[in-house]
Amino acid sequence: MKKVKGQTFWSLLIVAAVLLVACGGKKNDVNFNGKNSTKTGMKYNDKKTSGFQVKKFKGLEGAPGLVFIQGGTFLMGGGEKDIEFSMNNRERQVTIASFYIDETEVANVDYKEFLFYILKDSGEDKHTQLYPDTTVWYRDLAMNDPYVLYYFSHPAFYQYPVVGVNWHQANEYCKWRTAKVNENKGNEKKNKKEGNPVLWPDYRLPTEAEWEYAARGLLEMELYPWDGKSLRDLKGHFRTNFKIGRGNYAGWAGGDGKFMTDGYMTTAPVRTFFPNDFGLYNVSGNVSEWTMDTYRSLAFEDVDDLNSFRRKGQTEIRQDQMLDDISYMADPNKSLLFNPDPNAAPGNSDFDNVKVYRGGSWNDLAYFLSPGTRRFFNADSSTNAIGFRCAMIRVGSPN
Repeated sequence: MKKVKGQTFWSLLIVAAVLLVACGGKKNDVNFNGKNSTKTGMKYNDKKTSGFQVKKFKGLEGAPGLVFIQGGTFLMGGGEKDIEFSMNNRERQVTIASFYIDETEVANVDYKEFLFYILKDSGEDKHTQLYPDTTVWYRDLAMNDPYVLYYFSHPAFYQYPVVGVNWHQANEYCKWRTAKVNENKGNEKKNKKEGNPVLWPDYRLPTEAEWEYAARGLLEMELYPWDGKSLRDLKGHFRTNFKIGRGNYAGWAGGDGKFMTDGYMTTAPVRTFFPNDFGLYNVSGNVSEWTMDTYRSLAFEDVDDLNSFRRKGQTEIRQDQMLDDISYMADPNKSLLFNPDPNAAPGNSDFDNVKVYRGGSWNDLAYFLSPGTRRFFNADSSTNAIGFRCAMIRVGSPN
């Protein structure tokens, strides 16, 4: 074996490995607190003196259902030619903090689980208020009655995205999910051992900036959430679920009668089609998705360029106003669903109950598949083409 200055190659390799382990030890961990305060020398968690309590924290793993999105800077807005002349999403550079977002849209089975516990814990009245509007499928001049009857109720549609849910109901789901996931975070033995375990932050709707950043999958200069401008893959299949043209919701059958370029006349199961580069399914197509933002056509002119978000119509918000908004997000008893905004007026985008939704749907033409396209809808209304997915902030290290 070759010698290197009196040491064998393997000896040096072992020494290097030991040094690497040492460098990665607790004292070099950015989250390591130690047993004593570095500023006062006082002992943490001293039961004899009832000293200052410091929780053990090694970093939070991802909460159930979520995909980690590494934050960064990107060009928000733009997309295909503005055929609607709305001029409401001009390109600008913004930075987004790291966060988590659902891998898929919330499915019928997920929302049914939510309603089960709402009925069990909160009673029939609240259950009724949170139940999806299944009549969103009804049309006077179309035979959509089976969707009205079965889309949400039948097990065959368990893995299809929930629709008929308004913005307020989607927020209620987020609040319930936060409580339920943290309640189930560890078993009784673990909770008893840790005393007061570190809980996950709140589930919530993504901001429209977060949604667009996640939907683009770091392909910020592309028209769609995939490489190139083609709506088809190399085999000729459509890459997502959308309305191909007037009267064409699924694509033509192939010569063998088995191949269809889209295959779904309305929605598709939430894990259908290929995910984007972040691993997110159906960010373009299937159903559009609610975001947290209040709609303003000129939001791009005045929202911050760090974690952009329009909470309400005002550009300046008092501290008490901000705290009130946060309490609405966290406290079901203060939900706007059960305490409607008296200033809200249906169909008027000048009021704060008009919210942004993103992404194309099964009922949209390809123009709306671009992540840069934004639209608005009344928070207390719902359709058969809008669903949602949840997000969560990444606390601590952005990596």
